[in-house]
Amino acid sequence: MTLTPAIAKLLKASCPTATQDVRANLKNRKKAISGANYGPLNPSEKNDEFWAETAKEWSVSVAEAKKQRCGNCAAFIQTSAMMECIEGGLAQGDSAANAYDVAEAGELGYCEAFDFKCASRRTCRAWIVGGPITDKNKK
Repeated sequence: MTLTPAIAKLLKASCPTATQDVRANLKNRKKAISGANYGPLNPSEKNDEFWAETAKEWSVSVAEAKKQRCGNCAAFIQTSAMMECIEGGLAQGDSAANAYDVAEAGELGYCEAFDFKCASRRTCRAWIVGGPITDKNKK
């Protein structure tokens, strides 16, 4: 099932632009990669060099650096409303079921610091203790 034009229009009006516009999302993600070392590219791999550099920059052990992920950052939003925005944006031109599967597989949320859809298993220099923001603890 694809989104109706009316629902797509409503999502665009009430959701962050980057959740609805892939070009805006990619532009903002690129800024996070170049300006804040958003990564690693594939969190399923070991990424020893990435984590060693991150640990050195933060003056912590590699094990400690690996605990500081987007999924536990205070700028990472996973409220039900934001997840609807993310899934609605992904569903444009596809099915809602596929969009849900993509959001779940990527463990996506919305990065409030850099305004893009973010994968929970990555990190960046702007990591803030105290997240994620969910329906249970939203501001």
